[in-house]
Amino acid sequence: MRDFGPFQLVASFVFALSFLPLAAQDTEVSEEFDVLEEITVTARKQEVRLQEAAVAISAVDGIQLDQAAVTKLDDFNSFVPGLHISKNDGAGRVVAIRGVGWETAQNLSTQPGVLIYINGVYLANPLALGLHLGDIERIDVLRGPQGTEYGQSATGGAINIITKKPELGQTNGTLELQIGDYALINGRGRVNVALGDKAALAFSLQSTQRDGFAEISGTELDGYQLDDADSVTGNLALSFQPNSAVSFDLVASWQDSDQNGAAQKHIDDPNRDPRRLTQDSPSTFALENMHLSAVLEWRTPWRFSFKSLTGYQDLEKNQTLDGDRLTSELTSVNLTGFFPANFDYLPYWDNKSKAVSQEFNLTGSGETLDWVVGLYYLDHENDNDFLEAVGPGRVEDFSEVLDNPSPENLPPFQAPLEFVETRVLTREDSAAYGQITKRYGEKTALTLGARYQRDESEDVATQFWFNDSRQVLVDKEWTWKVGLDYRVNADHFLYGLVSTGWKNGGNNPGALNGALQVPVQFAPETLTAFEIGSKNQFLGRRARLNLTAFYYDYEDYQFIQEDPVPFAGGTGNIPAVTIYGFESEFSWLLNDRWRLDGHVAFLDGEIDSDLVTLDTVDFLNSGFGRFTETGVADRASLSVNLRGNTPPKLVEQSGRLRLAYQVPYDNGRFLRFGAEGLYRGEYQYRVFNNPLTDRVPSYSIFNTFAIVETGKIAATLAVTNLGDKDGVNARYSNPFGLHTTSDEFIPPRQITLKVRYNF
Repeated sequence: MRDFGPFQLVASFVFALSFLPLAAQDTEVSEEFDVLEEITVTARKQEVRLQEAAVAISAVDGIQLDQAAVTKLDDFNSFVPGLHISKNDGAGRVVAIRGVGWETAQNLSTQPGVLIYINGVYLANPLALGLHLGDIERIDVLRGPQGTEYGQSATGGAINIITKKPELGQTNGTLELQIGDYALINGRGRVNVALGDKAALAFSLQSTQRDGFAEISGTELDGYQLDDADSVTGNLALSFQPNSAVSFDLVASWQDSDQNGAAQKHIDDPNRDPRRLTQDSPSTFALENMHLSAVLEWRTPWRFSFKSLTGYQDLEKNQTLDGDRLTSELTSVNLTGFFPANFDYLPYWDNKSKAVSQEFNLTGSGETLDWVVGLYYLDHENDNDFLEAVGPGRVEDFSEVLDNPSPENLPPFQAPLEFVETRVLTREDSAAYGQITKRYGEKTALTLGARYQRDESEDVATQFWFNDSRQVLVDKEWTWKVGLDYRVNADHFLYGLVSTGWKNGGNNPGALNGALQVPVQFAPETLTAFEIGSKNQFLGRRARLNLTAFYYDYEDYQFIQEDPVPFAGGTGNIPAVTIYGFESEFSWLLNDRWRLDGHVAFLDGEIDSDLVTLDTVDFLNSGFGRFTETGVADRASLSVNLRGNTPPKLVEQSGRLRLAYQVPYDNGRFLRFGAEGLYRGEYQYRVFNNPLTDRVPSYSIFNTFAIVETGKIAATLAVTNLGDKDGVNARYSNPFGLHTTSDEFIPPRQITLKVRYNF
């Protein structure tokens, strides 16, 4: 176990709350700063009170997101216990909850461990997570495996982004303009139109432009900006309620982003300024995404409800990348054993994705029994077109080759094509699930759930033009849940839960090249979670404290595995991993004007099994050539045993403390201001725990805001990262190309002013 040191003070404060005098009376819930608001979340496929949900779940409403200047999921980091989001290779987002995420994002046949939903409809391609969120009602974050209800590989948890619905019988609108440093201009408008008294239409549009948080310095590209923003997001929503029993919601969202790439700073960059990068190749990023969802609900007269959830996603991403993260003069890596490489460049990395999903479920509630049954189907096609060039000299010297790539330009000799792949993965998933909750009296309830999932995938890959492969894989698995909860009284709730999660296996086309360590097919990973929780309200519901402790038993943990044989790497499995931790969330109305909110989390874990494998960082520093006579044997000799290492993305300690003050005036006017502190402890980025590259240091930041609202007009002044800390959000060691290691920094200090007009 690690020493939690300075964080013990916050933990002691949280536990002290539990010894305050209990107030069991059932106080009527009213507005903020009177008593704590009633929070409703989606659990067990139904809307329930947060304090009655027998699962670790957090909810953040759109008001809090606006106050904290959260405009996309990247900014949502550390808002709930155990949540961590990183960019990994600069494009795809890796979302981890309690250390369970997506260690294999570079393998097209793998799935993330934390699933993202929009209005309950699965977002099949997580590349869309980097775009702006738009009009958000709230975000629900469920921690732990959700195999029974959400399935589809939700070993780590699920995030459900709930957008604002059109208002029936109302015609109104909102205009917002946000300006700030780094030339930020963010405009957003929303119009709600009543279509009679049974239907309404809402349209919103958001445009965001901002200069980069970082730039290239000291090279021919001096002043080239990175981590900039240039995107447009639109949303069209229709709500129709012909009667009190039937509702239909249709939402069409689209996003368009065309900007420079993410700032990935090489750990050996000679310029020590975190926001100045010494690079000589441009990085670009363009993404178009369309997401449609249709939700039909019928509350029948027979005490059960029918719901249909239909989804469609169409995404296209085009990216170029400076893979060496330095200049050609600063880069010299002899991977082949015959010549040093001075550049690593990706002239194109394109993805196309189309997905259709359909879910039907029935939910019922009686005096002593609640139940849900459902069917789910997903058809997803994901295309990848990829070229990586590594060679001597400058990348410009090979422009003709890169414009017209061919087999004549392949390694090992002085040829620049490091890796070329065209790959199409088609996946069909189907599932059936059911869950019942039986109540025994007014205090005790037992929950039983099960889900059967079938995953069929076809993986067609062509590597280097001639290495064709077609692999078909079918995985089937049952997941289950057993839970027991006990209501002490109206304000205190206890629960215990054992649940399982499952994530599909897949294929490694490169392993067909005669791999020594990497399997041709990697196994599914499974997780068994043990969790206990306590949800409490005190002081006439002016204070709330929720506590959770958990233990995970992981089997066949998936990770990116390199092989001694060149180009034979892929995804591997670690037989046994354990993860455990403690989380708490609390809110306290100190008086009629002051409010305190926060959370703390402590996480730890260990790789419990032997697995001898190759760390590409060790190979990079060895001087061995991959194509020399003894290259394969030399590489194999560098393999290390992972037993005893700490699992990656497992943040040791994290927390958030927010203090807000409100001064109410007459006619709905008020002044509100507040401050918050965020702490993110250190963690290991990869399973290897390499002391040279893998430890990501801790950081702490402070944010402030002030809001003035006078009827139709509201103004918000926000300062994020008040101390302008250069915190490291992630440290990525590329398993491909020249195996560079780079840092992704958190955004610098930003001062923004937002004015909203309601009409």
